[in-house]
Amino acid sequence: MGPLTFNMRYLKTIFKPFPSFFDVLIGGFLLILSIPGNTNRAIFIVFYTIFLFIISLGMTPKRKYRSASLSLIALISLLGLFIHNFTLYHTSRTSLYPAAYIMEEGFIYILFSIVFLRTVIVYSTNIRFIYFLIPVALMGWIPGMIRTGNSTPIVAIGLSILIYLYLIKKTKIAILVTLLGLNLIVYKWAWLCMKFRCRPYVWYQLLIDSFYNPIKTINGNIVDCGVNLSPFLERFLSNNFPIVLKLKPWLASIIGSGFPNILNNEYVWVNTTIWNPKGYTFGWVHMQNDYLHFAKCLGPIVLIPVIWWIVQSVKAIGIRPILILFMFVCLICCAKLTMFSPGTAGICLMITALCISDGIKKGEELCGNC
Repeated sequence: MGPLTFNMRYLKTIFKPFPSFFDVLIGGFLLILSIPGNTNRAIFIVFYTIFLFIISLGMTPKRKYRSASLSLIALISLLGLFIHNFTLYHTSRTSLYPAAYIMEEGFIYILFSIVFLRTVIVYSTNIRFIYFLIPVALMGWIPGMIRTGNSTPIVAIGLSILIYLYLIKKTKIAILVTLLGLNLIVYKWAWLCMKFRCRPYVWYQLLIDSFYNPIKTINGNIVDCGVNLSPFLERFLSNNFPIVLKLKPWLASIIGSGFPNILNNEYVWVNTTIWNPKGYTFGWVHMQNDYLHFAKCLGPIVLIPVIWWIVQSVKAIGIRPILILFMFVCLICCAKLTMFSPGTAGICLMITALCISDGIKKGEELCGNC
């Protein structure tokens, strides 16, 4: 059976079995893009997930899904919720208002993102119709992407297709696509360098901050609070465990800096002296990597279950065309701040749930021996 025959058979299953009413409700999650403001979108993710979970309580599971890697990610996030609270000043807004702290720490969004994935994967009947809804949902973003010259999604989907071609051993086509891609890179080299130039600085700084993140100051003013400790905890440690204060910047390698300890959740303070020895330059630069930002907030240890989950998901999906969509999500997170923006995070969660649920047949269990 050739690839064309397989694809035709797959297309015939778009509405077989016919989507359930619950599947239609899952499609409603894409309404996130019609909601103005990141705060409102973040709240929408939480409460729409609760809504889907409540509906699922009266349903029979369609698939079995268990993931120790997702469990570890949630546990590390939960642990960070308590540990990072000790690094806050007692007079800070997030310390005075526990509800605000819980929202800003990030645990609540990580938890409900995982709950959303599991609920959709376990209880959905057939959500392949969402293939047609995702492009429609993204229509509002395409003009802005063209206007700003955002090439990251195009590069990510191109690389995903190329990797898939090599995986299915379509070597000749893959080589041809590779050559065409290289020609395009050469033709647009100056433009690509302009779009890419800040990323090495950001990735280097995020990597360093994940393992060693001291407080950064300019003329006595804090520009990046790093691994900070509240005055109460400073006094307690100085009286009982003075060695801990000396190791304070290295605590980032264990507990991370925490989400609420970041002065700007979308930017990182970059000191580019190492890149520009002739002049001391510094400033806030937009973060361009979800994985390194995650490691900065929760410590690099969190990357172990994250990579484990990606590998586990690829095994569940299998070498099928839909794998291209999953790889697209994984690759775009390498070069953009995607999962920390509720709108794009909602779309990525939907695509991921679609890919994994499509890879697990009814009654099967994902990676039962993992």
